Amino acid sequence: MKRKVTKGMLMTALICGTISILPHGVYAEEVAEEEALQGFTLDQVVVTAARMEKKLVDTGANVSVVTSEDFEKKNYQTVTEALENVPGVLVKRNGGEWTNSYIYLNGDDRVLVLVDGRRLNQEKGMNSGRGGLDFMHLPAPEIIERIEIVKGGGSALYGSDAVGGVINIITKRADKTTGKININTGSWGTQNYRGMVSFKQGKTGITITGSKQKQNYTKYRDAETGSTDRWPHSSSDTVTAAVKIEHEIGNDQLATLYFDHSNRKADQPGSIPRNIGYYGPNFYPDDFSREINNNVSAKYEWGLKSGNPGYIQLYRNHYSGNFFNNGAMSRYYETKDGLDIQQKFKLSDTNDLVTGFDWKTSKVNNLSAYTDEKKLRTYAFYLEDSWRFAKDWTLTGGLRYDHHNYFGHKTSGTVSLNKKFNEDSHAYVTWGQVFNAPQGNDLFYESWGMYGNPDLKPESGYVWTAGYDGKISEYTTFGINAFYSVLDDAIKWAAVDPTYTWSYDWTVKNVAKQKKRGLEINFRHKFNENMTARASYTYTRVTENNNDGMGFVRDKNVMPNRFLLGLDYSKGKFDSSLDCRIGSGGDLDNYYSSHYFTMDLSMQYKPEKNYKFYFKGYNLTNTSYAERGGLISGGRAYAYPMGSRFFLIGAEYSF
Repeated sequence: MKRKVTKGMLMTALICGTISILPHGVYAEEVAEEEALQGFTLDQVVVTAARMEKKLVDTGANVSVVTSEDFEKKNYQTVTEALENVPGVLVKRNGGEWTNSYIYLNGDDRVLVLVDGRRLNQEKGMNSGRGGLDFMHLPAPEIIERIEIVKGGGSALYGSDAVGGVINIITKRADKTTGKININTGSWGTQNYRGMVSFKQGKTGITITGSKQKQNYTKYRDAETGSTDRWPHSSSDTVTAAVKIEHEIGNDQLATLYFDHSNRKADQPGSIPRNIGYYGPNFYPDDFSREINNNVSAKYEWGLKSGNPGYIQLYRNHYSGNFFNNGAMSRYYETKDGLDIQQKFKLSDTNDLVTGFDWKTSKVNNLSAYTDEKKLRTYAFYLEDSWRFAKDWTLTGGLRYDHHNYFGHKTSGTVSLNKKFNEDSHAYVTWGQVFNAPQGNDLFYESWGMYGNPDLKPESGYVWTAGYDGKISEYTTFGINAFYSVLDDAIKWAAVDPTYTWSYDWTVKNVAKQKKRGLEINFRHKFNENMTARASYTYTRVTENNNDGMGFVRDKNVMPNRFLLGLDYSKGKFDSSLDCRIGSGGDLDNYYSSHYFTMDLSMQYKPEKNYKFYFKGYNLTNTSYAERGGLISGGRAYAYPMGSRFFLIGAEYSF
């Protein structure tokens, strides 16, 4: 262990030394941007937490924002890469950078994912968990304006899937004619190509993006031998495209048509056991998956400059997935149709009301596991009233009524109190009820050894969140957030006979109760106009009472302690970021090691305004740690380890 730490320290010193001697050119616009960043104020406007535009300092919620500038300077290749450096966000993959990815917020994978407010979650679940979306199917970085992450239950405003929180990806508007080409290559036969072109003619704007991400294989570091081995059958090939057409009507109306497509083919490498045995990764060498998404939405907005904005949005998401797994083919299809209507009313200078209607219908069919096509339908009405009183206090209350065609109706509420101390600090406390209906696979799945349960009850409960964000000096910000949640009738896949460890028969059950609690602390300090340091600590504890006489037992699939350390350096034509991630407290029943330390590096150099060169290094410490824990025959496991040390070099040209 001592040898590993020493190598990490030497590598850190080398990287920091390299940063300090790199070139120093200056562009006027870059200097202006640096000056704009010096304030670290909370005056950024967000829309997701309250379904209306509010400054962060006036929002009673734990909200983080990833901006297009973050994508530009750090050359994030995917949404998940950007999210894993956000405090309170845990990214889990099935191994490697371009594999199935899903997200935990505050220790919960029941996370609602939106693109411009359009719901993306599916009814099939992810890897026997509660997540409803593979994050590898999200838009390419070039079309993303910002990502808003709301940590804490959002069911009272957004309905099902928002138990852990909400991630809203907001896409760019076409405000000028421009374009971008981005190409990179690197380890494991990786080749990535991305492009974007945007036109603005009169009142009509069009943005088109496309990407291709190909990887021939993945490597991982064997935790026992220390060798770096190729993961058999671990290739992936993903093509995406998106088109966004906007037309301004009058002075305060906008019509938008949006379409996105993703087509992903990947091998299914299986887990990495300590003892290969019967179910080793070569047992079914031909396993693969092909997944296709075609999503379209039409949105009409009005009152954009009046203070009383509203919109109506229609959308259709179509997904098809073919999975050849364990020698058998599984075909899953889902079509989700939705309608969203929302209107804001400014009742007075201190009182805003938002009200709306949601309707969605999902048609699902798993040809290998369902008897026929199933339909799940939900409609909901909601309202939220925000009242500012005593100058700097804001009290917000929300109410939502959901009606589900299988589970009847449910009314849930939320209330938050926000105290604004000044433009740079606020404190808040929020309470909200949560409601989450079972997914289609939970109800209808029936295949050899795996059985859905049509008698399931919806999950319900509540979430408390309290926090503070503010400046502690001119160049230092500090934030602290705590949460506590209780979920009754929590749903999970479990062995039919829990006394038989290696049972072949699994079904879906409502466990008696699930509790989560945690703490998030983060700092940010700007040393000078060139260098900024970031640090955060997140503690998460998840326990379940399975009604088996054992009481509340810890969920062993979540490491409780997570540290994020970051250093950003910019000067003239050069930008760099060093990000360290540390996890500890992992249970050895599910993880080979109880802790890990890894480091990522991003550097870019812009010799001219319209082009740049960049370098990306992932897992520089070449650590073997489990992205997704799991017990495998033979003892401790690293079932789906992170990819080993990995490099990319790339170039981008803008016009």
